[in-house]
Amino acid sequence: MTKVANNTIIAETVAEARVMAGSKSFWVVLLGASLLIGLTGPFGTFDALAMPERTIYWLFVVTTTFWLGYLLSFAVATYAEGYDISPVISIGIGAAAASPLLAAWLAGLHVVVFATPFWTDALHLLPYVAVITVAVAAGTEALAIREIGPASHATPTSKPAWLDQLPAHLGRDLILLHAQDHYVRAQTELGETLIRIRFQDAVDDLGDYGVRLHRSWWVARDAIKAYRYRNGAPIVVLQNGLELPVGRTYRRAVRQALG
Repeated sequence: MTKVANNTIIAETVAEARVMAGSKSFWVVLLGASLLIGLTGPFGTFDALAMPERTIYWLFVVTTTFWLGYLLSFAVATYAEGYDISPVISIGIGAAAASPLLAAWLAGLHVVVFATPFWTDALHLLPYVAVITVAVAAGTEALAIREIGPASHATPTSKPAWLDQLPAHLGRDLILLHAQDHYVRAQTELGETLIRIRFQDAVDDLGDYGVRLHRSWWVARDAIKAYRYRNGAPIVVLQNGLELPVGRTYRRAVRQALG
């Protein structure tokens, strides 16, 4: 295993977006919201468009504005937190940075669909877009934190039974775990192997023995040498020289765990 490449803001943003895009519940909520807005027809679209066109219009608007806003606000918030700006303020900065782009995108779309003047429409939309962007960014962050849950402080009294899947020559002193589809790549000082277990279950079983850094990375506390930033994104450096990414929503928990 070589040094991890996911140590830039762009890489972290793309990684988080890929996880979200792979969630069925996310798409159900997004499509449901699009259909609901399409039926109600806000901002004059109820009178301007027939229901089929209105539904398609809002499906396109909700999907494109969400992804544009999410990618930009997440990247900017990640960059801001790299300068020790609090998460709450960082989220606000990210949303503020995304809002003008989203307002311009919608105004450009309205020029094509409704033949409205660009700058007048963009300035009119900006306050609404800013409020919605802040709300969506805060909601997305809250859901991510809820998914992570509180950091465990329980030390297991015995080693989990699934460690018996490790070949004898690798020992049982784990350094890190890496989620890979339906498997987990487990590494010790003597080598690595794939074991079949749900990543979250493995992390829960290990309790306070280690720290979860990312949606797909866990590392033993004793294996961590340093916590630092590289290219604007946080990483932990292990005793063996490996560098692992720290997901933005995990930063606070990791810092608390490492003191």
